[in-house]
Amino acid sequence: MSMKASDILGMMDVKTDTVDVPEWGTTLRIKELGLDEGMSLFEKFKGLREGDEFTLKASDIAQVVAWAVIDEDGNRLFSDDDVPALAKKSRTALMTLYTAITALTGEDAEKN
Repeated sequence: MSMKASDILGMMDVKTDTVDVPEWGTTLRIKELGLDEGMSLFEKFKGLREGDEFTLKASDIAQVVAWAVIDEDGNRLFSDDDVPALAKKSRTALMTLYTAITALTGEDAEKN
């Protein structure tokens, strides 16, 4: 079977999952991060592996959530412009989502 670049680029090939977020009274759909987003996250975790001082900021967690929470059509629910407001939301809700996203993506900070 011969495929075109547009066929591959147009397909949804990342893993998805749903996460219950009781603080917000909803279940949200998440996707694994794409290579560009995953590499950005990897760079943030790099200091953990190298023994450097490491501080993950609220805006970093909110950015990951904004990248990975999607609607039923696979489109991002939050834009990059939403990140500052998202960072002010429930810590428990954001950490629930962040933990699920990093596990789905294979970038679990505790393992790294």
